[in-house]
Amino acid sequence: MKVRIIPVILLLAMLISLGCKKKADSMPDQSVADQVVTYATLPSFKQVYAVLDQLQAKDISAAVPAELYKTSQEETRNAFSLGVLTADAVLAARGRNSTKLKDISAQMMNLTSLLGLESEVNRMGDDLRGMIEKQEWDNLDQALDLHKRDVEAKLWDSENYDNYTLMLLGGWIEAANRVAWLIKQDYVAERSKVLAQKGTFNHLVTNMKTIDTPHIKEQAAFQDALKNLVALQAIINSDSNGTYTKEQIDTIIMGTDAIKAAFQN
Repeated sequence: MKVRIIPVILLLAMLISLGCKKKADSMPDQSVADQVVTYATLPSFKQVYAVLDQLQAKDISAAVPAELYKTSQEETRNAFSLGVLTADAVLAARGRNSTKLKDISAQMMNLTSLLGLESEVNRMGDDLRGMIEKQEWDNLDQALDLHKRDVEAKLWDSENYDNYTLMLLGGWIEAANRVAWLIKQDYVAERSKVLAQKGTFNHLVTNMKTIDTPHIKEQAAFQDALKNLVALQAIINSDSNGTYTKEQIDTIIMGTDAIKAAFQN
C-alpha cells in the first residue's frame, strides 16, 4: 500500500509546487511593488502660491523670471524644467503677463512633447492660445492647473516615477523660490508661513533618494540637486512657529537657486 501512496504524494507535491510558481510569476516584480509603496504622491505647489492672493497683479508679474528657464535637451533636465516652467506659467497668469505666458507655454509644450506626452501638448496648446489672446485670466489659471494634473497623473500611472519626482521637484523649487523672493521685497513674518511645507519637502527628499536609475543617479546635476535639497529641507524644518526670518528667506532663495543651477550645468 505504501508503495502506491508515495508516487501519488509526490505527484501532488509537484502540482502544488507548479501552482505556487505560476502564482508567483503572475505577481508584480518585488522591485516594482517596493517602488509603488516607497514613492510618495505630492500635493500641488499652489499651496505656496496662496500668498499671491494678498498681492496685486503688477507685483506678482515682477516675480516672473526675466529669462526663460532652459537646460540641455536630456530627459532628466526636461522633466525638471517642465516643473519649473509650470510654476512660472501659473505665476505669469496670476500676474496677467501675457507676453511672458506665451513664451513659457510654448516651451512647456515643447518639453511635454519631448517627454512623450503628445496628447497633453495638443490639449494645452488648443486651450491656452485662445485664452491668452482673450486675456481670460481665471480660465488660464484653471487650464494650467488641469494640464499640470494631467501630466503628473500620466507620469504616475505609467510608473515613470523618476520623471514624476523630477517634475514636481522643479515645480516646488520654483514656487518656493519665487514666493520667497516676493516675501523678501516686503518682509512680513506672517506671510512666510506658506513656505512651511515640511511634509512635502520631506517627501521630495525621500523620492529623490529612491531614484536608482543609473543614468540619472550618476549625473553630477542630480547629485548636486539632491545635496542642496537636503540642505533646503533642513531650513524648511527649522521654522519658528511656522514663520521664517529674513536670513532664512535669503537661504531659501539661495538654496532653490542652487538646485535650478545644478540642472543647467
